Amino acid sequence: MRPEARAAAERIFAAAADLGTTRQEAILVTRAVHAVKKGRPTEVALTDTPQHRRRRLAHVVGCELWDPGLEADEVLAAVIEVGRTAVHERQRSMAA
Repeated sequence: MRPEARAAAERIFAAAADLGTTRQEAILVTRAVHAVKKGRPTEVALTDTPQHRRRRLAHVVGCELWDPGLEADEVLAAVIEVGRTAVHERQRSMAA
């Protein structure tokens, strides 16, 4: 994974944390926006509450996926990998 894609994933997760959403929701929104970028349909609603957290997160994700210096597929892969890594680390710390 290129460092640029990993940095984009970290920015997406930071935005999710700022908006009060989970890492899992950040992965869901990233997959949905990636599908839209690739011309595929998605059933994920990007407006979910009066505060429209998902819409705001989708904006951040879209900025990362449409960045000409980044490959959208790499950013999606980085988001999934970073999200999984965080879950595994949390499980290890809880088991210890």
